[in-house]
Amino acid sequence: MKKLIFTFLLSSSLFAQEKATDLVGLSLNFMGFGAQYEKAINDNFTGQATVEYMGVFYSVGHVLDFDLKGLYTLKLSLEGRYYYNFDKRISNGKNTKNNSANYLAFKGSIYPDWLTTTNDDGKTLEKRGIVAFNYGIRRSFNKNLFFEFYGGPGIIFTQEKILNTSYLSENKERHEAYYNINSSETSIDVGFRIGYNF
Repeated sequence: MKKLIFTFLLSSSLFAQEKATDLVGLSLNFMGFGAQYEKAINDNFTGQATVEYMGVFYSVGHVLDFDLKGLYTLKLSLEGRYYYNFDKRISNGKNTKNNSANYLAFKGSIYPDWLTTTNDDGKTLEKRGIVAFNYGIRRSFNKNLFFEFYGGPGIIFTQEKILNTSYLSENKERHEAYYNINSSETSIDVGFRIGYNF
């Protein structure tokens, strides 16, 4: 009986160490790369901060005069995650190392137009933010490597700068007056990343 109790206590303490943990990682995603810091709040909840440098590609022109343009910019995100199936994965003997589980997340992201590069002269990125509710799957393999897929509905908030008037002064200097338009629209937030945890 003592061996049974000792085995139970030992296995439960090992499983407790397999729940949400603090992670620092680097990753590649579909259109760029990034770094993440995930902090365990309790056994099932974490907070994650992400910095990504990612690309957006678009076309300019007509079908016969196709010109592919690209823009790379910085994306900053904060996310709260609830890993809801740690216990089920542990009871089934599945890997839960480095937060290998399914999760629900509430995420906020901004594109601050810092370090933006483009091959389209004069193109800038409007101030933009995204709030999304995501379902995600995270799995670890080969000790420190991981992959992650997430997706869900979101709302994009955009502040667009519009030229109102443009005129020449008496000394031939050009003056322009702008105004901002704030808008929002629904979107889908989908992503995939593969990376390494330190």
